[in-house]
Amino acid sequence: MKVRLNEAVLPAKWEWRDIALQYSVYIVLAGLIVAFSFMSPMFLGKANIGNFFRQIPTVGIVTVGVTMLLITGKVDLSAGSIAAFAGTAAVFLAVKGFSAPVVILASLIIGALWGLINGFFITRFDLDSFILTLGTDYMIRGILLFFTNGIYIKGVPDWFYSLSNTRLGVDFLFSNTLVFAVVVVVLAYMMKNTRFGRYCYAVGSNPEAARLSGIHVRRHLVKVYVLEGSLAALAGLLLMSNLNVGAPGEAAGVGLFALAAAIIGGAAFSGGIGTMSGAVVGILTLEVFRNGLAVLGLNSFIQQAVTGAIIIVAVVVDYYRRRR
Repeated sequence: MKVRLNEAVLPAKWEWRDIALQYSVYIVLAGLIVAFSFMSPMFLGKANIGNFFRQIPTVGIVTVGVTMLLITGKVDLSAGSIAAFAGTAAVFLAVKGFSAPVVILASLIIGALWGLINGFFITRFDLDSFILTLGTDYMIRGILLFFTNGIYIKGVPDWFYSLSNTRLGVDFLFSNTLVFAVVVVVLAYMMKNTRFGRYCYAVGSNPEAARLSGIHVRRHLVKVYVLEGSLAALAGLLLMSNLNVGAPGEAAGVGLFALAAAIIGGAAFSGGIGTMSGAVVGILTLEVFRNGLAVLGLNSFIQQAVTGAIIIVAVVVDYYRRRR
């Protein structure tokens, strides 16, 4: 009788652990919001909320792009440099007098080309995406700093600033937030309801099985990298618009931060697992944490150390998810 009781209780016990692990990021996000609200009345103040929503789109768009890559079993550490390169190039073109459609299109094309380079070398020579994109990250940033000497590009037209900073009826919502929301909705639909999305999950789960089922794996991976590069460029465009300058040194480390957010949100290094909603919750959790530390006046160097610790925690969480 005892054995039967134990047999009945044990699965239920493990089931609750599975549920807690699966929804841990939602629990942590809610807990952080409540905790920081009690620790500082400024946290839920209108000014801080507005600042939060102005900053989240850049790293958020990069995060959903990186999540898409993780689902296919690949990574991109150069996303931050692509964002800085495309965004700075957009500022340069805007200062030279090019129209808004030309500037935006050129920025997205630049991001797509860098994504194409990443995808081509990774698929053509069967290179590890982590190492290859680490190299292109340094290369892209170096080229950008060489041509700009690390100096800000100023004198952008008014329309460029408006891309990110147009208010949407309320004090804390801006046009870049709307762009981020649209990107998330479109990408979520693509991943769930289109052949492109199904191919991403198939390739990430088992590339060989995907190939045998008729999927051109290499071609699909190149397409994913091109799209991810375009998303990084869009993030860079919105970032420079928000700053109202061309800042070649910005977005450093954004790719790694987005990678951590994607993993916290449920994506896996091994591929085949992840959702756009999970990616959004993951980046919200990290950004709420960073924002809360800033509101509390914590030293910026300590904030960096804590952020690094969170990335380590993200890797550990991914390990336990795979074991479960």
